[in-house]
Amino acid sequence: MTRMSWALLLVLVGAGMLMALASTPAAAAEYPSVGGLQPFAAETNYMSLAGYLRWMVFEKEGVWLSMPEAKRIVAEQQ
Repeated sequence: MTRMSWALLLVLVGAGMLMALASTPAAAAEYPSVGGLQPFAAETNYMSLAGYLRWMVFEKEGVWLSMPEAKRIVAEQQ
């Protein structure tokens, strides 16, 4: 293989590894803690705990959790 081929291969492998790491879901402990908050109160912006968690993750990461995933995380935090 030529030097250019090796460089391209290295870039592609590196990009693949980054994509794999980015798509790995975080553990419940890595999400903001909402377990001790009161749902539908001012402290949760009048949202459910799952909805508030989704909003907080969106504000921080720029991605929306699915509602089933958010409910699972909230259940693990309580």
